[in-house]
Parts: sequence; structure tokens; C-alpha cells
Amino acid sequence: MTLPTFIIIGAAKAGTTSLHYYLDLHPEVQMSAVKETNFFAGPPNGRAYELGQVESLEAYEELFDPAAPVRGEASPNYANDPIRAGAPERIKALIPEAKIIYLVRDPVARTVSHYRHRVSVSGERRSLRQVLDDCRDPSELGDTCMSLYASQLERYLGCFPEERILVLDQAELLASRDAVLRAVFAFLAVDESFTSRHFNTEKLKSSERRTYPSGYNRFMRRAVAPAGRWIPPHIRHSLRRNAERYIFPPLPEATLESDLRSRLEQLYDPEVERLRALTGKDFATWSI
Repeated sequence: MTLPTFIIIGAAKAGTTSLHYYLDLHPEVQMSAVKETNFFAGPPNGRAYELGQVESLEAYEELFDPAAPVRGEASPNYANDPIRAGAPERIKALIPEAKIIYLVRDPVARTVSHYRHRVSVSGERRSLRQVLDDCRDPSELGDTCMSLYASQLERYLGCFPEERILVLDQAELLASRDAVLRAVFAFLAVDESFTSRHFNTEKLKSSERRTYPSGYNRFMRRAVAPAGRWIPPHIRHSLRRNAERYIFPPLPEATLESDLRSRLEQLYDPEVERLRALTGKDFATWSI
């Protein structure tokens, strides 16, 4: 059975696409050709997966090269409980020796970025205030649920030993990319000295985001991407972004008034304190 040896579980809008790209450059690492397989995220339960889901084990295995010593995938919905409940248990049942990488970000900034992402690709047209006001339970809203890092991490610690879980801060990945990637390579037990000029690339930056029609991302993934896999990733990325700048309007900024910020800080403060205790990291650049 050819399965991943490690999984990036999130968080959404914290740099998982970039990390997936960097790791796939390493000669000892093979990342799934499909990012966000959502294989372990469970049935949709009325909430469709934005990019779809790899549902069968046979189709999932086909994404990985048995010749690669280290194999991985990245699906932020694996750290989206209770919206997508049960992912840690499913991963443990099928890959009990899996290593887990959890990339996190200032929770307030991640929330705003997640909201802007939904405006960009999912047709969200309410203001951020309306979105938060319409939500009775923060755990039922992806914009906030995925920033409850301690709660998500505790579920994985209940299934996997601490030494097989690596928590990374996106701020450190941006500021000290080579050092952070060396730490990731060491965690995965591959050559730590490997480097690439493409490590300077940052994927899906907010400044590159446009307001796309609903279903555009799914169309690109299912219809366009397979036809262009022969094009080197960095060239493919550049061609797509340059074309989109001419076709689609810019993504508008999201307004976060002081009272909304205070509301989010009150929600996230206990989570961040627990996360610091669980990881021993100070997350010094965060707003909380």
C-alpha cells in the first residue's frame, strides 16, 4: 500500500501551499500531485469541498510514488474540527506511523485572510462584520474555527505522540525560510542541506488574489492543471498569475474595525495561551 509518510494538516491561509511547493522540490520528498485531497476529512455532510475530495483509497494511493522514500500531502481541512470531524482518528487508523506538520499563523490575521479567500473564490459578498454577526457558534464557521489552534492540536496529540508532530509559525517561515525548512527536513529525516533558488517563491500571496467567479478554482484544478503538468511549476504559476491580473478585478481589502478585532482577540486569547503551553513556542510576532 503506497500512502504518505507525513501530512500537513493546516492551517488554511497559513502558508500550506508554499510549504507543499518547497517540500516537493526536495529530491527525497514527493508531494501528492493534488493538493488538498481531503481524503481523511470525512464525508461532505452538506458542506461541499471547495476543490473536491479524493474519496477512494485506490485513487488516493495513485497520488504517491512508491519509489519516493518520503511522501506527503497537505489538506487544511484536517484541522477543521468540528466542521470536518474525525480526521486525526482516520489518519491514525490508516497511517499509524504518520508524521504531522501543523503550520499556524496569527489567528486574527488568518481569520481575515480566510474571509478574503472566500470572497475571492467562493462568492462571499457579506462584510466580515456580517459574517461574524451571523454566526452563533465560532466553531461552526471556518473563518474562526481554523484559528482555534490549541483545540485542533489537542485532537492530534490524542492520536499521535508529541515527537511526531511539528508545529511551525508562518511568520518564521517567511522571515527565516531556510532555517525553518532545514528543521522540517530534519523532522522528516531527509537531507537537511538541500536548498533551491525557488525557496524564494511565496505561493498564493494576498497581493496576487483576484475576485474570481464561483467555481473557477475547481475548474482550474480539474480541467486546466492536468493539461499543464508538463510545465515547470514556477513557470506555470507565473503564467497563471499574469493572465489573471488582466482578466479578473483585484480582491478588495477587508475592514477590521477595532470592536471586531477585540471580539476576535477575546475568542482567541485562551487558545493562544494553550498553544504556547503545548508547543513551548512564544509566537512573538502575533497580535495576541
